Amino acid sequence: MREVLMVYLGGVILLLMVSTMIDGEEGVSLDHILIAGFGWPILTPILALRAWSNR
Repeated sequence: MREVLMVYLGGVILLLMVSTMIDGEEGVSLDHILIAGFGWPILTPILALRAWSNR
């Protein structure tokens, strides 16, 4: 479980680091960044199962 948490936090930190390079003109707000940062572990398996079941 410790490894999963470390991967999750590493992904969130990486996403937040990349988000600092986004200009304000691109229309990406902090809300979108936080949703992407904390939602990817939940949404990725759901999207993978949907893609697998639609094959």
